[in-house]
Amino acid sequence: MEYSGYLTQKEIAEESYLPPRTVRYALNRLKDERFLQERFYFKDARQSQYGLKHLSDRHETNEMPVQDSVNVSFTGAFAEKYELPVN
Repeated sequence: MEYSGYLTQKEIAEESYLPPRTVRYALNRLKDERFLQERFYFKDARQSQYGLKHLSDRHETNEMPVQDSVNVSFTGAFAEKYELPVN
């Protein structure tokens, strides 16, 4: 997403070679930590697109600050370990 911009769950699964369930789990975790922005996908209303939020957009005034890193890692189809970059 850092290089491709907004992607659907299916596109993320295809590019990362991760199972769809793993992608859903990771997206939910990243949304909970406010690292992702979800938007409407006009080509197919049943889907959403996901993109990374800028660091300045993650902090809201009425809430406690979000930690600047999330410990999320995966094991892909080829037993490679994937870690999400932290800015």
